[in-house]
Amino acid sequence: MKAMLFQEEVQYFNRKFSEVIEQKLQECHNEILYDALSYIKDTGGKRLRPIICYLSAEAVGGSREKALSTAIAIELIHNASLVHDDIIDDNHIRRKNPSNPAIYGEKTAVIIGDLLLGLSCEMLARCEMPEVVSLVSNAISDTAMGEYLEFKLRNLQEATEQSYMEVAELKTAATFMASTEAGAMLGGGNEVEIDNLRNYGKSLGIAYQIQDDILDICGETAETGKPVGLDIKNGERTLLVIHALNHSEYTEKEYIKAILSRDREPGSIDIDIDRVRRILVNSGSIDYALRLSEGLVRTAINCIAELEDSEAKQKLQFIADFSVERINNYVSNAVI
Repeated sequence: MKAMLFQEEVQYFNRKFSEVIEQKLQECHNEILYDALSYIKDTGGKRLRPIICYLSAEAVGGSREKALSTAIAIELIHNASLVHDDIIDDNHIRRKNPSNPAIYGEKTAVIIGDLLLGLSCEMLARCEMPEVVSLVSNAISDTAMGEYLEFKLRNLQEATEQSYMEVAELKTAATFMASTEAGAMLGGGNEVEIDNLRNYGKSLGIAYQIQDDILDICGETAETGKPVGLDIKNGERTLLVIHALNHSEYTEKEYIKAILSRDREPGSIDIDIDRVRRILVNSGSIDYALRLSEGLVRTAINCIAELEDSEAKQKLQFIADFSVERINNYVSNAVI
């Protein structure tokens, strides 16, 4: 039931999103812009951010149509950030297909990411609410700062859970918060409703980042569309890694440290993803991350408990619940 409800929303948004991109493609006479639009049209994705944006508008008594252009803008922002993320991480696979930099090269990919941001500004302006424009624009800056701080963490000898959470809130939760807050504003919500939906977005966004970190080590490329173990290979200080470094046996801890070392030469150490997964299981790090994620999802659901009952509210609850169900299935399969 939950999966069906969510897929209905994904299909709805994909139709609306495709209509906008198709119109832009018809008007396009520039090769690189055409490449950018073609790439974004075919990449798919879960569409969580735009969906929770217009559902938030409905949840406070407004219409999804009022929030649709902003939802599309936020999806474009998210995809632009993924293009730049793939360049930084040297990632060649995205959503089961070659990544943007793998297809066009890094220099062209930077421009494509910028073009997607430009198109997002055009879509955002259609909401005709300066406070929403300001809100979503700030989320772009927060996302970029989160990406920068995440990159800085790679060079630290010691990373803390607090520093990880700060990055997660900026890099991932910022667009979730902007989605729900903007949607609530466009739907005519009052201050309490707007604040509650913003906090829903914050908790769900951080939970989603933790779940994404778990998927990096427990997922399969055929299912997730991304290489397994990319975070550990890139030296990311994920929540799982930080916990494992504090709760593993000496030899296992040293193995993780050797992988994370920025001084190691490429190929100087054999990165055994199965061994890394065993370390994260034995140290309790995967379980810890799951529990923290589940707690954040419960917090998100509690944030919208006082909203008037509606189909939109139920769907927001389903989306949060389904994220936990999905990640638990991946973990169960990976650690058997």
